[in-house]
Amino acid sequence: MGVSWEDVPPYTREDFRRLDESDDARFYDQPKLVYHIDEPAVKATTAYYERLFREVALRRYGSEVHAVDVLDLCSSWVSHYSSSSELGRVAGLGMNLVELENNPVLTERVVKDLNKSPTLPFEDGGFDLVTCTVSIDYLISPIDVMSEAARVLRPGGVVALVFSDRLFFSKAIALWTGKDDLEHIYTVGGYLHYGSRGRLAEPAAVELRPKRKGSDPLYAVTATRV
Repeated sequence: MGVSWEDVPPYTREDFRRLDESDDARFYDQPKLVYHIDEPAVKATTAYYERLFREVALRRYGSEVHAVDVLDLCSSWVSHYSSSSELGRVAGLGMNLVELENNPVLTERVVKDLNKSPTLPFEDGGFDLVTCTVSIDYLISPIDVMSEAARVLRPGGVVALVFSDRLFFSKAIALWTGKDDLEHIYTVGGYLHYGSRGRLAEPAAVELRPKRKGSDPLYAVTATRV
């Protein structure tokens, strides 16, 4: 990203406060079987993940049609993965069991609140990719979660964080609300940089916004496990 990062994370406790500090389990108790970005952005996300899976498969296994193992953080009823992607193990970690049970690509389902405990119940080096789609703005301990994402990745694996400006305003952290796209990119890159602990290469950003006029903004920030 070509950023000169500060030596220590420049965040304060207030940065991770939300307007609604009530138990997240209550907020996510009712299944939300809807898309959280518009249709062009959904298609762009799916196309992006399909390309990324092929790239990782080629780099790690020497063939872009080799199955890859994926962890979907903040997972829901849809992971935005293409049906044509070669997938092996697909673990989904989310807040609502009904949503996870309605997600057809998942081979494992874990209900966990990362805002209560930002650890991942998975072994070291168990995945080729870790994804998080339009949910990074709700995490109150994102650096710890990114450190865990780096831990569960295999060398050459990738963590990919896709985000837009759509959100549940009351549950988004203060650091996110009221900021523009460039500030969001910088923020997400910072999570990866500071959470890396030397295990991830420097983050890279890409714009995924569909060309259709008026569609939702869409970006991905990624980092590769060294």
